[in-house]
Amino acid sequence: MTTRTLPHGPYINAVEAALTEAALTPEQADAFVEDSYDVPHLRGVITLTPETSDIPADRWPHGLLLVWDWHTGLDEDYEHGPVWQWARLNDDGSSRPLEPLPVPGWVAPEMLTAAAATLAHAGKPAPMGSLWHDHLRKPVEDAINTWAEEQS
Repeated sequence: MTTRTLPHGPYINAVEAALTEAALTPEQADAFVEDSYDVPHLRGVITLTPETSDIPADRWPHGLLLVWDWHTGLDEDYEHGPVWQWARLNDDGSSRPLEPLPVPGWVAPEMLTAAAATLAHAGKPAPMGSLWHDHLRKPVEDAINTWAEEQS
């Protein structure tokens, strides 16, 4: 697991650890600032592949992405806060358009893992509703809010 120093790094680390514990070891997990849009936002991207994550190769021959975005709310196209999405990877490394995962933006990492496992094995994600514990989420949320204030 990689240690990330961005404000959302601890959350992405926790999700990576939960996926690994469930034998869905990510090929790659990154936390970064997505600044190719008008308003920068925080992004976490987790890549699951048949080779490293043991997802079905017949369903996901090139893998799938799990994407967490946190928007400041300053961009009219996006609501304030976090959201989880997913996409199928293509053979050239690109991905299909992102689709929403039916989970809260601060879903508990183990619940995100359950949604991802259902997606990987059944072809569609199961809704999950358990939030990440307040004592874990609050410091990350505070760091993100500080980052957002610095962007304004």
